[in-house]
Amino acid sequence: MRLTTLRITSTRTAAARLDNNRRTLLPFSDVGALLATGESWQDHAADPGELLTPTHAPTATGPLTKRLATMNQVYVNYATRAKELNTAQPPIPQLLTTPLAALVGDRDILRPTPETDIQWGVELGVMIGQYTSRVPEAKALQSIAGYTVVNTIAAHGRPAIVAVGPQLVTPDELPPGARGLTLTATLDGHLRQKANTSDLLFDVATLIARISTRTTLMPGDLVTTGTPAATRPGQLHDGSRITVAIKGIGELRNTIIL
Repeated sequence: MRLTTLRITSTRTAAARLDNNRRTLLPFSDVGALLATGESWQDHAADPGELLTPTHAPTATGPLTKRLATMNQVYVNYATRAKELNTAQPPIPQLLTTPLAALVGDRDILRPTPETDIQWGVELGVMIGQYTSRVPEAKALQSIAGYTVVNTIAAHGRPAIVAVGPQLVTPDELPPGARGLTLTATLDGHLRQKANTSDLLFDVATLIARISTRTTLMPGDLVTTGTPAATRPGQLHDGSRITVAIKGIGELRNTIIL
């Protein structure tokens, strides 16, 4: 199943189910609100809903969720990233709780604080579908509602702007743990990042199990799995165009305004 958040008007959004060229509106303001219904979210997502014809369906998508105040983020999770930062590969996941300044969707304008050390990069995002506390690795993947594309833009010590979307892809449509997927990021048309989710130092199951020992993950929560090498502070400028993509999930296109 593939889910997204559509912009219906300038002030209204709605969760929607995507079936090839068909889009079905669901009675929730966004995918996060749908997931927040708890373990029954899949039943709600399969409801008949309101079918939109291709000629009338809106094309703009918003962020998958609007309800996050923070997200769980992994700092270094690719060997290439550790090498780039001149640091040893961590023996256990380095977990961050990242405060958010804004959540944005595909084609939205990003307006970060004009700092010199702005970080960014493509990440595999994991959205949680059920209450999860101290889950063992063997059962951790059962907690996942689906996977998405994330680009976290932040200066050190500042709340982050997080682009998330354009769709949530449920685990049954992807390899276990979303392994084997190619990630890319381009800046102003130039390829800056290319990696594979099989290169993660700590896979999705390990991360969910580890995070759930220190906090209870709630339906609709977002976990990001880290970005590969090749994005550095100072690369972004006013008007920069960023595209981040994960094969089999989708791509996010955004423009930076400083």
